[in-house]
Amino acid sequence: MTSATPDAPTGYKRQWRADSAWKTLSVIPFVEAPLLWVFGPTYLSVILAKPPDIVGIPLGFVLEVLVLAWAALGARVIWTTRSPTMASIALLVATAPAVPLVLLLPAIILIMQNLTV
Repeated sequence: MTSATPDAPTGYKRQWRADSAWKTLSVIPFVEAPLLWVFGPTYLSVILAKPPDIVGIPLGFVLEVLVLAWAALGARVIWTTRSPTMASIALLVATAPAVPLVLLLPAIILIMQNLTV
């Protein structure tokens, strides 16, 4: 995409920036998680259930924080990169896996509780 502006030389190539669609896609996990906490009354109890736990912290909470941190990294890349290729990679590697993981974390925790002997 080339566009010349009055104060730019001819052949100036404008750098790509993420538009609102990209930015909206990158924040889906951060909207999804609070909605699940509010509208899924058993979601909170499963995420904060012990066992399993890591050093006294419920494993569901630890996994939720890790998934949202991974999604935050992807959102940061999408919002700051000037390359559509890098934004696509961040969307596919960070944001896309975070959406189903946020939904499936209670099921994963319940499965882990049932697998304990």
